[in-house]
Amino acid sequence: MKALRLQLLYSFELEPKNPFNFYLTASCYNFNWWFNGSKCLIPISKDPPLIAVAHHPHDKVMMDVYGEKHADHVNVEEFVEWALGLNEDLMSFYNVIEDDAILREVPKSLRGMRMRATSLWNALLIAICQQNASFAQGWGMLCRIYRLLGLEVELNGIKSILPPSPRDFLTSEAEAKLKEAKVGYRAKTIMHAASMIEKGYFEHLERLKDEDAEEKLKEIKGVGSYTARLTLVLSQRRYGLLPLDRWLKKLAEEVYKLKNVEEELKAKWRDWCGLAVFFTTVVLDAEVLSKALRRALNGDVKPSCQSEKLTPLTLWMHTIC
Repeated sequence: MKALRLQLLYSFELEPKNPFNFYLTASCYNFNWWFNGSKCLIPISKDPPLIAVAHHPHDKVMMDVYGEKHADHVNVEEFVEWALGLNEDLMSFYNVIEDDAILREVPKSLRGMRMRATSLWNALLIAICQQNASFAQGWGMLCRIYRLLGLEVELNGIKSILPPSPRDFLTSEAEAKLKEAKVGYRAKTIMHAASMIEKGYFEHLERLKDEDAEEKLKEIKGVGSYTARLTLVLSQRRYGLLPLDRWLKKLAEEVYKLKNVEEELKAKWRDWCGLAVFFTTVVLDAEVLSKALRRALNGDVKPSCQSEKLTPLTLWMHTIC
């Protein structure tokens, strides 16, 4: 299918809170249709098609917004500012982790890097694909989902993809597309989640307390605490939540010598649990457990930026689907 051509609608600029590292923020956990080494594309809406292109020539982040028409229901400046975390103050986070055995490199090697946030629906897709999967497996599934069900667009000579909406998973072809994407048992969870979101089941989720929001998401068949918490961290920056899986639990037991892992990690990372988990995967290159554990115990906690190695920071350099 031919890519849909989008036109430049308008431009604006934003000023990030220092310290800020645009390259690291834009590159981490990203695909090459959204980051090319200098420009970061931020999907805003598929219906109507709307996407923002960010670059950082000097002290400010410059934004160009492309689409067919302006989406009146979206405050694009506010959305982009939130998605890139431009107003986030990381200094207290750095104070919490400065002597952390795993995270001590973050205020140095990754200083100024923000976690990019995304929509609730897209966060759910990411979290469901990461269930019982390695980094490469999970993001490979996600990549195939975007290619098979997303909308290909072209803007100023750049080709990109707008992620599929929940409605795209409620068609007669969706089940076959998910089978082609090789998501396995996760297909039913994705389709159930899409149906609930399309019906407005999670409207005003942001008004709920962390625990209540988690329980609400767990009403999706196939979504447990880890998936729900990761979704809330990625979509609402609820850093007080701790997405705890077997990988992190084993690392905490062996490296930090913790016994009651969830309780003790919450005491250790305080209100920054969700962000600490995100950066734990980054500094250890999202390695499989055996390699991540060996690295952490040896103090090898500086993330790799070598293009030949698939890591969260180099994902955009690789074709994985």
